[in-house]
Parts: sequence; C-alpha cells; structure tokens
Amino acid sequence: MMNPDELRRILSDRAQIRRDPFRVARMVADICNADPDAIIAREMVIRALDHSDLFESLNGLLDALARQVGLFPYAVPEKLGLRDQLAWEAHRPLNLQLDGSDIVFHREQADVYRGLMDGHSYVLSAPTSFGKSLVIDALIASGRYQNIIIIVPTIALIDETRRRLGRFRDRYKLVTHPDQALAECNILIVTQERAIDREDIKSIDLLVIDEFYKLDPASEEERDRASALNHALYKLSRIAKQIYLLGPNISEIPHGFGARFKCQFKRTDFNTVVSEVRRLAPTPNREEAFVELCRTLDEPTLVYCKSPKQANDVMRLLIKRHVTDEIPKLERAAEWVGLTYHPEWSLRDALRLGIGIHHGRLPRSLAQLMVALFNDRLLRFLVCTSSLIEGVNTSAKNVVIYESKIGSPPLDHFTFKNILGRAGRMRRHFIGNVYTFDPPPAEELDFVDIPVFTQGDDTPLGLLVQVEDKDLRPEANERLTGIRQQDVLSLATIRLNAHINPEDQIALAKELMQRFHTLHPPMFWTGLYPTWPQLQTACMLIFNFFIKRPRQGVFSGSQLAFRLNKLREAGSTAAFIRVILSSDRNVETPDEAVETGMEFTRNWAGFTFPRYLIALDRIQAEVFRRRGLRPGNYAAYAAAVESLFMPREIPELEEYGLPTEIGRKIQSRLVIGQGLDVALLSLKRADLSGIPLSPFEREMVDRCRADL
Repeated sequence: MMNPDELRRILSDRAQIRRDPFRVARMVADICNADPDAIIAREMVIRALDHSDLFESLNGLLDALARQVGLFPYAVPEKLGLRDQLAWEAHRPLNLQLDGSDIVFHREQADVYRGLMDGHSYVLSAPTSFGKSLVIDALIASGRYQNIIIIVPTIALIDETRRRLGRFRDRYKLVTHPDQALAECNILIVTQERAIDREDIKSIDLLVIDEFYKLDPASEEERDRASALNHALYKLSRIAKQIYLLGPNISEIPHGFGARFKCQFKRTDFNTVVSEVRRLAPTPNREEAFVELCRTLDEPTLVYCKSPKQANDVMRLLIKRHVTDEIPKLERAAEWVGLTYHPEWSLRDALRLGIGIHHGRLPRSLAQLMVALFNDRLLRFLVCTSSLIEGVNTSAKNVVIYESKIGSPPLDHFTFKNILGRAGRMRRHFIGNVYTFDPPPAEELDFVDIPVFTQGDDTPLGLLVQVEDKDLRPEANERLTGIRQQDVLSLATIRLNAHINPEDQIALAKELMQRFHTLHPPMFWTGLYPTWPQLQTACMLIFNFFIKRPRQGVFSGSQLAFRLNKLREAGSTAAFIRVILSSDRNVETPDEAVETGMEFTRNWAGFTFPRYLIALDRIQAEVFRRRGLRPGNYAAYAAAVESLFMPREIPELEEYGLPTEIGRKIQSRLVIGQGLDVALLSLKRADLSGIPLSPFEREMVDRCRADL
C-alpha cells in the first residue's frame, strides 16, 4: 500500500492523475479496503473527488469509494451498483430537499439523525464541515415536533438560521424577536438572553443549543454571556422533551452531565472536506509576506484577524497595495456606504476592490451584506474577526490567519481548529487551504465545563441564584448563604437581574439606602427623556457599580451619558459619527469615528445600556418604596434607547437585513406601532413607488423581502 504522503502528492498533481487515473484510483481503493472507517481513507477519497472530472472514465469507481467510506452525499446514485444504491437510499432523511434535490446524509449524520428520531438526546461534537445543522432541518421536516427552540450565540447566526429554515414557514412560525407572539407550531431562533426573557414558553419538543462550547467562558469578557447560556440551558431543559447540543472539536464534557440531562455525548472526527495547513515565513515582515500571499489567491478568502482594529488595518493594507482589481458591480454599494456612514470610511474604497470586512461592531444588516457578497463571489477577500468564525457559514476556499491571537492571548488549539473548519465547503470546495505565519498551537484535549451543572468555586453567583435548592451542590449552597441572609435587596429582584453579580446589586442598593436624601431627587423621573442631571446620575451608578472598568469604548458614566444624548440629538448614523469625530479626543480618523459610533450604537445603546438601566430601575424601585418614597420608572427611556430613538420596528427590521437608514426612508409605507410581525407583513406588501431610494437601496429592500 502506498505511503499516504506520496499519495497526497500525486492527488495534488492533475497531470499525474490524467496519465493513469485507474492506477491512482486503485491506490485510493487500497487504503479504503484496509480500513474504510479510517480518517486517512476518507481524506484520500475527498482529495480524489477534488479532481472527479479526471476519473470520469472509470464508470462510477470514485462514487463507489465515496459510498464505501460513508460519504454518501458525494456519490451519484445512478453510478452505483444495486447494493450501494440501497445503502444510499437508506441515508436519505424523510421529506427533506435542498434546491429541489433530495438530501442524503453521510454515515455519521445518518447515525445522529436516527438516534434523535428515536427520541434520544445528544451532545454532539463534530467538525465544522460535518453538517450538524442539516440534521436540525431534517428533524423539522419530519413534522414530529410542535415547538422547537434553537439557541444561537449571535444575531448573525439568528439571521442565517432564519433564512435557512424559511422553507418551513408553511407549517411553523419563525420567531426571532421578543415581541413576536407564538403560534400553534413555532421555531424560535434566539440568543440565550432572548430565550431567558420569554415567559410564554410552556413546553418544548426539541431544544437545540448551537455552539454549545459557549457554555464555558473562554475569557472574562465572555463570562456574562456564558452565564446567560447556562441559565437558558437550566431553565429550558426542564420543560424540553429532547435536547440536541452541537459544537465542534470537543473531547469531553463534565462527568455525570449525560445522566443528569438524560443525553448521550457523541464525538466524531468525520470530515467532509480536507484542510491543508500551510505555514509561511513572515519575511521580510508579516505585512509583506501577507500581501505577496494574497496576490496568489484568486478563490474566495477569509482573512482572520485578532481584533476589529487589526481587521481595519489589514483592510487598509489590501487597499493600499492594490492586491485586487475594481469590481464595477460593487460601485453602488460603495457609494451607499460612503453616503450613509462617512465618505472617508475605508470600507467604501475596499468594496470597490472586492474587499469586505466583518466584525462585531458592524450594523447587522451591513454584516449580513458582507457575507452575502462574499458567498456570491463578488468579494475576493473578507477580513474578519472571531465574529465570523463562530458558526456563520461562508463559501471560503482559503483562510489566512494574519496573526495567531484572539485579542491579546495566543490562539488556543480549540479556536485554531474552529478557524481551520472555515476553509472548504461541502459540495463546493473539497479542499480548503489554511495559511498561517505562526506555529500552530499545541494539541490539547478540549474539555467544556458546564458551570450550571458542575457549580465550581468560580461559577458566578448570579447563575447559582437561578438554580433551585434541590439542584444545588452543598458547596454552591454555602456560597449563597450571605445573599440569602441579607435584607437589603430581595432575592426576587436579584434573580430578575440575572446578568449582574448579586453582590454588585446589593452594594448599589446599600448606596441608595445610605444616600437616599441626595440620590432620590435625581433618580425620581418617569418621563420619556430624563434631564441631563438625571441621566448622568443613572449612568454614573451603572458604570460605578455594574461595569467598573472601561468597556466597548466607554470609559466613564459621564461619557456614557454624553454619548446617549448625542445619539438622540443626531437624527442619523452619519450625523452621530460626525459628532464623535469632532468631540472625542481619542478618535482621530474617520475610520475610528465610524468604528466608535457603530460599536456604541450596536453594543451600548442597542443592548448593554437598556439591560443595565432596567436593572437599576428594579433596584431603585424596591429601595425607595421601602423608604416610603415614590420610585422612578425608566422603562420608557430604556425602550427608546434600545430602539435607537426610532420607532422600535425600524431597528428590529435591521436584523432582517434592512438598514435603519433605509427603514427610516420607507417608514411612511410601513405599519408601525403594532409590533414586528405586522411591520414585516407591511414591508412585504409595501408599495415603495415614489420614495426616493437609490438603486442599491431598492436592492437591499428586495434582498430583505426575499427571505420574509
């Protein structure tokens, strides 16, 4: 039997294959016959499939090899013998098609699908190219489930999943937002925070948690969201008949978790694409080596960067060095970006050259557009951070790791493997290329802790207070003693503010009790908009007690209050960016102003501040009532900030791909004030004739409508 390295070399050389395809196929068959379940056998078949046109004369031999190693999706059934055709048919799920063609599972997919259809629950660890989500689609297509909840870690994944599951709208209502009412049969596609906040979920037939490794916080910055995901798992698993947790590259979960949650842990390395890792020397320096590499890449390429700042630097480098040619089809998009955000934003020039960017600060509609343009092959390079690595599917042939870090720390083995999985795509790119200028991290067993179950010493108290006494371990129960015995703030309020450390809540309540004479006057407001002293007081308390350190570009409570006021006064995204450029001494360039404005709008105004303000509202209401004082009511202002001082449906529609600036322009043709469902229906039916929209804006509206 031929040495695998030698066979890899042959399978990378089309001229050698062309000279004697039968000899090459026989070498692949020898490896498959030795052990068809071996990773090396599957790898060699995939490498051969990358040149399938050269094996056409062999009358289905390559298809038979694909079937032998379990790669049924790559086999053409008409080229198989009767026995193999029967096996192929046995791997087809019920009632599921894609683009008009029947779906067939590979061997491991079919095994998971059958187990779930038999009522088993799974924690599945499988490579990125495994097709874990397609199993969800097949379960839905079976028609056996009435209410399904799919928890995903990002809004970007909500959008991708909603679009993918749109084919089931005739039977299910797709629910993604808190103000959408449930129907008789529902598929809820939500983040963990939205899952926790819903109180109308009484029973769940299938609970899915995608990217379940997020249960274990990888850094202090991820701690709050990991706690929320643990809370969602604990809360919803108690009413779920079946659970399916899925993620990549996990070796182990806590002992006893399967028994407690009545599920099986299944780990597989079954790949459907091959990743080639190529380490390059960063000579004469990293920038030069990167530019020279990019000049050789003509297939869709993701460029992974450690941070949004580095992503912007790399985007500007590609522009400056003229790595790509102009793309006339993207001229309209580039002009719109300049007009909507800032004429000197580098993304405008990047788009003209077929270069895009994707990170967690971009408006959601713009991030969706970047992925769509990349998958349509209009962008040759998409420069991204971990925001795109965590689950969003693309058609990338190549991945370049510009620097092997995530933020400041070096990439760990788990994240590195996750990035590798983004190169190649089933049915589109059999082989994905990964280029790195740094040595790969050392291999390690990737264990995922699940704090709501293990309840170790570092499990956040805010998570433990959500757990019923009967489910608490003795040590965890002891840690909660002080919180239960204090009488400053009720346990009910503490639990409602699940995202905030109970000790921080109690400290704030004590501050309000001790200083009520001075704090009550500026905190007693109930109108839509607070005065400057009222807003400043609220922001100072939020920052000093809940946040405590610089976060997402905000360095103090006064700065937070200032930006909130300027956002309300600005009236448009471009105007808010101009305010930041002219008033923030830490911002020097239009690129920095755009990034700062986007980060504040999306992360602070759209999510973080409203949650903290509602928590402050609950605490002040309880404390002041105990003192016999009338409390304030901040709900109206929190809602106004969360909706970016627009009718709430306009920013909600942005999650469906409609930019807020376009939403404002067509607002008069939409039904506003009756909730997202009504607004979506009105958008689908709206006559937009006579509204001064640019051709690109009309294209964006059409993109949005196509998926409603």
